[in-house]
Amino acid sequence: MIKLRVATRGSRLSLEQVSIAMRYIEQRLGEHVEYEPIIIKTKGDVVQDRALYSIGVKGIFEKEVNMAVLDGRADVAVHSMKDLPSRLEEDLEIAFVPPREVPNDSLIIGPRSPEVAGLEGIPPGLSVGTSSVRRSAFVRHNNRGVVIKTIRGNVDTRISKLNRGEADYLIMAEAGLRRLGIQQRRVLLPLDKFPPEPGQGIIAVVMSTSSPLFKKLSEVTDRVTHAMAIAERTFVELVGAGCHSPIGAVSMAYGTGGLLMIAAAASQDGEVMNFAEAKGDLSEPRKVAQALAQSLRVP
Repeated sequence: MIKLRVATRGSRLSLEQVSIAMRYIEQRLGEHVEYEPIIIKTKGDVVQDRALYSIGVKGIFEKEVNMAVLDGRADVAVHSMKDLPSRLEEDLEIAFVPPREVPNDSLIIGPRSPEVAGLEGIPPGLSVGTSSVRRSAFVRHNNRGVVIKTIRGNVDTRISKLNRGEADYLIMAEAGLRRLGIQQRRVLLPLDKFPPEPGQGIIAVVMSTSSPLFKKLSEVTDRVTHAMAIAERTFVELVGAGCHSPIGAVSMAYGTGGLLMIAAAASQDGEVMNFAEAKGDLSEPRKVAQALAQSLRVP
């Protein structure tokens, strides 16, 4: 039996991601995992009255969670990969990742809003809720007539705000909706037109490299997903993307051992949106990321 203290945020999605990661360890190792969630309230959870980019702190959802590992309160930390900065604190590393969930963003349709097949179909003057600079710019590029509303909070909070009429539509990660079994009407946005936040759909388990369990747990990582994570994190580091940058990127395995990456970069107002792609070997994710970063023109 393995016993773990797991640092995590306290949202329903965060706790579900912990459950997914712990079940994955059990399946791969064939050992029972007994775990205790250590709930951490982060700056990103506390400050809810502003858009993410205005808070001005990188890693606002992960820094305090990782600190619990560094100071010995927890053995591992579980994160949404997209919340992790490209460089972690010294002595910490991503030990393993379970298989990736669908990486796409989805357009969620409000209860009184017209059914649409995509962003282009939203009638002029109706609103789309998001606090993401990337999503805002990409939405504006696809439909100049929409109004962007700042909607923040965990998955359940944002869905409640949509259903109360605070926005007509929402953009959210499909992975979180699926993990929580949310059945709200929605349209999956295509990766080649609306690439997501790098790392979206991936759960990252972070721990100290000096932990006696590090080697054992690192051996259970899903190799394909781990290569995707390396590629997307390398791309972020190379282009300097963060909460202030309207940049999306995603990687996909194809054929026998191939890796395809797609990225887009937009101007803040969405007027300009440039796309790029790169292909290479799944075994060389950093090389594919470098090729993508070199070919993407940032407005």
